[in-house]
Amino acid sequence: MSFSHRRSVIVALILCVQILVFATGTARAQENRPDAAYSFVYLGDLHFDRMSHHDLEWVKAKMPGDLRQIEDYTHFTRENTPGLLKRVQTAAELSDGGVAMVVQGGDFVEGLCGTRELQELQFKDALDTIRDYIPKLPFLAAKGNHDITGPGAKEAYDRIMLPWLSRECGKQVNSASFSLMQGPDLFIFFDAYHDNSLDWLERTLKENQHRHALVVMHPPAVPYDARASWHRFSQAKEKDVRERFLRILGADKVVLLTAHLHKFGVVVRRTAAGPFVQFSMNSVISSPRVSVKNHREGLADYGPALVELEPQFQPETREERRTLLEQEKPHILRYEYADFPGYAVVHVADNKISADIYLGSSDQLWKTVTLVPVPDGATAP
Repeated sequence: MSFSHRRSVIVALILCVQILVFATGTARAQENRPDAAYSFVYLGDLHFDRMSHHDLEWVKAKMPGDLRQIEDYTHFTRENTPGLLKRVQTAAELSDGGVAMVVQGGDFVEGLCGTRELQELQFKDALDTIRDYIPKLPFLAAKGNHDITGPGAKEAYDRIMLPWLSRECGKQVNSASFSLMQGPDLFIFFDAYHDNSLDWLERTLKENQHRHALVVMHPPAVPYDARASWHRFSQAKEKDVRERFLRILGADKVVLLTAHLHKFGVVVRRTAAGPFVQFSMNSVISSPRVSVKNHREGLADYGPALVELEPQFQPETREERRTLLEQEKPHILRYEYADFPGYAVVHVADNKISADIYLGSSDQLWKTVTLVPVPDGATAP
C-alpha cells in the first residue's frame, strides 16, 4: 500500500471516529428530551436586595433579628445573582428558541423595606435587573412571603408586580393567583398568602383543557425536610382544607413547583384522587463554589429523622415536626432531597417532563430528574 493510500485510509478512519463521537454526544444530549415541545427555566428563591432598599432604623427597631439576613442577601445579590441571570440567558440562547420563559417560585425580593416607597423601589430594581440580563424571555414569579413582608409591602406588590405580570402574560393579571397557557399546557400561579378559595383552583383546572397542569406556589404542599411544618395548610385546624387541596392536585396529576425551604426536593405524593409530583429548587447563590450536601434518595430516607438535617432549628417544635413527617410517610411514593443552590431547565413533551438540575450559576449538570410520568403504583389505594 502506497503512503498516499495509507494516509487516505487513516484520514477516513479519523473522520469516521469523529462522526461517531459527534453522533454519540448528540444522542446523549438529546436523550433526556427527545420529543420536547419546549423548555423553561425554573428558579427558586432569589431574595434580591440592596441596603438602599431598607429603612435601617425601622429594621433595627422592628426586625432586629433580620438585619444579618439582609446584609447576607445584599452581598449575594451583588456578587452572585448577576452570574446566575447570565447563565439563564446563556441557556436560553443555546436552546435556539427552545426555552419559552423563566418561572420563579417566589421570594423574588427580600422585602423588609420599612415603607411602601422603598418596597416599590426594591421591586423596580429587581425587575430592571432581570430585564438587563434576560431582555426578551417572559419572567413570571409566584408570590412569596418575603415579597409582601413589611409596611406597605402588599400594596407595593400590587402596584409594581401585577402590571409586570400582566405584560409578561399578555393579559390582565389582577391578583397573584392567575393562569396562562403555554402551548397545550396550563400554568397556574397560586397565591399562598391570600384567602384564596380552592374553588378557583379547581375551576381553573377543569375549565382549561390542557396536556399537563403545572402549579407554581411558593411554600410546598408536602413537607420534605427538617422544616416540616412550613408547608401550606400545615396547621391541625386546616386538616380538611389540606385534604381537599391535595385531592385537587392529585386529581389532575399536577406538577407542583415550589421553593421557600431553600432546598432541592422531588416528592410524589399519593392522594385519594391520584398522585401528584412536587419539585422544589433554591436559587440563592451564596457562594461561587457550590457542592451538593446531605443528598437523600429513596423512601427509606423519608420520615421523622429528617428533622436532624437541621438539629438546631426551632427545638420547641421538634416533636411536632417529627409527627408531621411520620403522618405523611405512608403517602409518599418517591423522595429525593439535597442541600445546594442552583437552577433547573425543565423540558416538557407529550408524555414526559424532565428537569436538568445545574449547580449554582454554572453550566455543571448535576443530574436529570423525571417528573412525568410518575412511578408505577402511584395510584390511590
